[in-house]
Amino acid sequence: MKYKVGLLEAFTRQALGLAAIGSVVTLASLAHAESIVDQPRNHPSYALELEPHLLLGWANVDTNDPIPKRIDFNKHAGFGPGLRLSIPLVDNGFIPKINNNVAIGFGVDWAHYGTNSDVLWFPAVLQWNFFLTDVITAFGEPGISLRHASYRDNPWAVDTVLQLGAKFMFGRYVGLTVRAGYPFFSAGVSMLF
Repeated sequence: MKYKVGLLEAFTRQALGLAAIGSVVTLASLAHAESIVDQPRNHPSYALELEPHLLLGWANVDTNDPIPKRIDFNKHAGFGPGLRLSIPLVDNGFIPKINNNVAIGFGVDWAHYGTNSDVLWFPAVLQWNFFLTDVITAFGEPGISLRHASYRDNPWAVDTVLQLGAKFMFGRYVGLTVRAGYPFFSAGVSMLF
């Protein structure tokens, strides 16, 4: 048990360190950033967003509750890699007077929860992006996810996905993406193609 908590603490420290570095880089860039939220379509044109990431799962995968009643990092926390692919559907999203777009996202996420406990998620989300500056994009992601828990008699379940996040762009087409919500937190690199 101590071994798992040690790995989880190390992962959490590394994720927080990465977020701190991203914040410093972003704050330095903000000194020169100008608001573009009121300039529709003033964002990178891309056909595909590829986002490999690391995740910290906090979902209570022992039950079929779509959202857990409480977060228990000692019993219900796992970590692992994931990948998200997002395809823009609407270049100027649901609010035509601001700089936004809407994409559909598909992914696969794996988290290891202790001894012989592996969970796979296959999310499908609607990603609504708000381009605030050349550097910062905020987004919301509602959706659903098919979940497979390796240790259960009936391993398949459907989860709700509800996440908020931000992209901190290092250049026009590459940036750090952070996401928080259910069923996990993640940090990764977004590449726009």
